[in-house]
Amino acid sequence: MRTENDLVEALRNAANGASVPADLDRGVADRRRRRTRRRHRSLLAATGVVAVVLGGTAVVRGGHVARSADPVASAAAGAPDVADADKEPRAREVWPEAVATFPKKAADGFKYRPVTALGPTEILLTAEGSFEKAGRLEVYDTRTRASRVLATMTPGGKGYYVQDVEPGRDYIAWYGTTPNNGRKWADFWVVPRQGGEPVRVGEVTGDLALVDRIGVTGDHIVWSPQSGGVYRMPITGGEPEKVEGTDGLWLDSWPWARDVPGDPFIDDKWRNANQALLVDLENGTRRTITPPPGVTGLRCSTEWCLGAVDGTSVSMRVDGADVRRLTGFSHMGEIYGGRFAEVSGSVLLPVLYDLATGKAGAIGAASADGRGGGGWGHGVSSSSTQVFYWNAQDVETKETCRAMPERQRKALVAEGAAPSPGAKTCTTETVEPGDENEILNLAAVPPAG
Repeated sequence: MRTENDLVEALRNAANGASVPADLDRGVADRRRRRTRRRHRSLLAATGVVAVVLGGTAVVRGGHVARSADPVASAAAGAPDVADADKEPRAREVWPEAVATFPKKAADGFKYRPVTALGPTEILLTAEGSFEKAGRLEVYDTRTRASRVLATMTPGGKGYYVQDVEPGRDYIAWYGTTPNNGRKWADFWVVPRQGGEPVRVGEVTGDLALVDRIGVTGDHIVWSPQSGGVYRMPITGGEPEKVEGTDGLWLDSWPWARDVPGDPFIDDKWRNANQALLVDLENGTRRTITPPPGVTGLRCSTEWCLGAVDGTSVSMRVDGADVRRLTGFSHMGEIYGGRFAEVSGSVLLPVLYDLATGKAGAIGAASADGRGGGGWGHGVSSSSTQVFYWNAQDVETKETCRAMPERQRKALVAEGAAPSPGAKTCTTETVEPGDENEILNLAAVPPAG
């Protein structure tokens, strides 16, 4: 994870004409808006862009330029590349049956935050009374354009925040923490999938409360702590117990577990570690995965894998077949909906790439003046989400410049930059007009083939 020192370094480099890493741009926004590491996976909206003006403008932008070298040329020769988002059609053109709109807010003003898809037309949402304070679970039907309340979520007291939500076959589960008091504590909740009164399953403390991912079966809450292993607790109440044979494993999406954590930022070593195992905890099936030479950060669904070599993303099937190189770079290395990868395209919009069909579509809302891209996000389910969303209208940008504070100028000087006394700091604000967001539901994309 990048630190504030990295920001200073980036600004110093920008002042000297160098580019700024895209992941730093996103990371700075995340630190403003997220209380826990897990929340880095939610909304990645470019609400502001910092620039240092030294006679010209060094602008911090998103996006990634893939290197021209092909480190897996022998395996990926002739494989199709993901083109730049400026040249890719929009997602609504590629998958028209899977793109719809939903309101930004409920009738009472609560803000909707997508979680994941429950089916081709149903989107699971949380409704927030204030920032990240989830008050309800709702389901929005994109066909009927109507929502229904599944459950009212217990407030939980001062400093309590609902964290990731995860649907199962019979129940929908979530957990809550008090992230700002330094206490290792979490509680678990479930509600029947069709809706009803939430049930508080129980609570845990210590390392078991540092949740990586959760899941839910017909009779248990299941989760992995950051330290590894898979644990369960009866929905009817009881003590947590470790699932036999899960040493060195982390929950992926029930019933699957793998030998790398779901959150690669738990420890720096995990970000580049390759997944080598996929285990079905219901029937004991174990699948061994062998990455191509030089690949790092390999992550796999039950069918596809995604990794990187020297700044280039590489995909393959779990059995090692169909290796291909992607021009865009996947910052998170996640596979969504079993077969989709989010990769950077242009400096404005990311691209969602279908590993099974080769189709690609740009997501996000561009600005009408072409100066920037708007906010976009993906659902906040515990396992990989199936929904991406963005403003339904073109966004607008507004740039404001002010004299650089003397303390900041001196800090840059101390880092080796040479900003003049008249240097300015500029902020580009993104305005997202309208009352609706557009949403891509991967559960509604037709099957491959």
